[in-house]
Amino acid sequence: MPRRVLLIRNPRSAAARDQKARLEALVGRLASDGSKIIDHHTTERGHATRLAAAHGGGCDLVLAAGGDGTVHEVASGLLDAGHERPLAVAPFGTGNDLARLLGTHDDDRLLAAMATGAPVAMDTITVRCRDAEGREVVRHALLFAAVGFASELLRQTTPRVVRWCGPSLCYSIGFFRALFSYRPPMVTARSGDLVERGPLFHVCAANAPHAGGGLMKLAPGARLGDGRLDLCLIRQSGPLEAAWQFPRLLRGTHIHHPKVRCFQGTELAVDTDPPAPVAVDGELVGLTPATFTVRPGSLRVFAGRSLG
Repeated sequence: MPRRVLLIRNPRSAAARDQKARLEALVGRLASDGSKIIDHHTTERGHATRLAAAHGGGCDLVLAAGGDGTVHEVASGLLDAGHERPLAVAPFGTGNDLARLLGTHDDDRLLAAMATGAPVAMDTITVRCRDAEGREVVRHALLFAAVGFASELLRQTTPRVVRWCGPSLCYSIGFFRALFSYRPPMVTARSGDLVERGPLFHVCAANAPHAGGGLMKLAPGARLGDGRLDLCLIRQSGPLEAAWQFPRLLRGTHIHHPKVRCFQGTELAVDTDPPAPVAVDGELVGLTPATFTVRPGSLRVFAGRSLG
């Protein structure tokens, strides 16, 4: 029987607007091998999660075509609904970090990985936080979950910045814009017996070594399939000091700075005063207090390389 491929595409993603012909060619190549394409377009934030939850059980695999935010939403829908269908990632966003890490960052590699029919297991991060009314929000991160400067960086990397500066420069511009608007909250971070309190600049639970289209090596030792979170706490830094350390962030050598504490764990709890935004895979999803918990091997994905 032909494979049933649930395609969830985000027509608003950065690359999808400019590469519509490429996406249609990819769909055509899938259909040419006999696959049945069940095509859905997202219309608003959160729509990909609902589509994956509603239709993921009636297919053989799910193909997410968009950026890391779209892939995050699709994976959340599959995990929330308990669908064990494998996920393929077609990169049509700004950063496309997950596709880079999976080795499916171009169409030939993606189709080759899908043709093997042998998906591999990767870890995810269960994120629990609150919405503006205090109700619990549960999401599933694939790359990272963070509180602090990362949230302000995302807020300052506006669609206009992405459009004007392109994917290679937009996060660097967002970084320097955020430096002069961000004020660290008072943070309590807990992981096992470790407790850190103070005006922390950045708090991150990473499942992946880099973000921002491979630009920023946030957690250079992180792996998608090692069953652990790479946790990073950065104490308060002024704008000039943070700007001076930016090249080290690009290389991943910031982890050796005396104000940076990096270690591995399985859970991180973060509370702030006042409540602060929670960033997940390039999206702002809620407010603190938040917990980030690893779920080893919880998502099956098509990959062109080992994830361990």
